[in-house]
Amino acid sequence: MALDLGLDKLQGQLDKFAKLPKPYRIAAIPLIAMLVLGGYAWLFYQPARVELQAAQAKERDLERKVSEVRAIVANLAAFEQEIADLEQELKQALRQLPDSKELPGLLTDVSSLGKDAGLEFTAFRPQDEISRDFYAEVPIEIEFSGDYHDIARFFDKVSKLPRIVNVSELNMEIASQDAETTRLRVKGEATTFRFIEHQTAPAAAAAGNARKPANAAAARGGKS
Repeated sequence: MALDLGLDKLQGQLDKFAKLPKPYRIAAIPLIAMLVLGGYAWLFYQPARVELQAAQAKERDLERKVSEVRAIVANLAAFEQEIADLEQELKQALRQLPDSKELPGLLTDVSSLGKDAGLEFTAFRPQDEISRDFYAEVPIEIEFSGDYHDIARFFDKVSKLPRIVNVSELNMEIASQDAETTRLRVKGEATTFRFIEHQTAPAAAAAGNARKPANAAAARGGKS
């Protein structure tokens, strides 16, 4: 009913417009066109423009988040590579630290190098270890004699060992001398380093051994 009234009203307006003189009708056409375009803009274009602006803002926000994620991924890869490099450096450093099983062999190698160089050892005594974070220093009291060239050759061979051996606190004096050679007596300290193995297993074994007498006593008490 309301629609019919609206159409009748619109038809009446059109009839009035048709009865206007031709010059007025021609002059009114641009105004009508502007009203139609304005209505279209208000009803359709403006809401679509608002939605487009919202979509563009969301797109920019997503692009920003993607850039942030890419930056994090790039940094993560760099961090992972840095960690891998540090782990590799640690492995290489640990290769220069013998464990408890390899230490006797290293000491034998050092002594053999001295003898091969022509030195005469009068003392080669490992001292008490000095524990550090994950390694232990193993000082060795050394005393030997030989000529200058033999001693220099020995130190050179020690420096080329795959394991770390530092020689320090050297005290040299003439042991013997003749017209051709001078033998020197050298006292000092050679220090190598031992990797400290994980102590959990030995500690657990020691704890287990400590519990055994108590368990045995309890078993005997139960039998009585």
